Amino acid sequence: MNMHYSIELKKKLCELICLNNASTIKTAEDYNVPLKTLEKWITAFNKDHHCFDPKVEVVNDFKIINNSRSDSNYDDLSPAELKDIIMRKDIEITRLKKGYLVKEGGTGDKVFVTFSKKNTK
Repeated sequence: MNMHYSIELKKKLCELICLNNASTIKTAEDYNVPLKTLEKWITAFNKDHHCFDPKVEVVNDFKIINNSRSDSNYDDLSPAELKDIIMRKDIEITRLKKGYLVKEGGTGDKVFVTFSKKNTK
């Protein structure tokens, strides 16, 4: 049976094991993840600690973080993780309705960028 696990879960488990010295076997058992699968994630994480970070796409000078869950299994997420996803999506929808995105400026500060120059109230 081929299970699909979210990148958030993969990152969380790898951090528990690699950065917080949690037991690989116990973590695999606690999260019901096959040990070989978890070992593959750990290998990838040890090569690049950012391998499970959200993908960032640049479109017309806008950084768009791709947290798409269309291929994720929501069943693997806790209620707190689901609430966080819903909150972020609600914020994104509100911003899009108002016609702006938030992107990182050159100094690392967040900058509001409108889609059009005309005032839309």
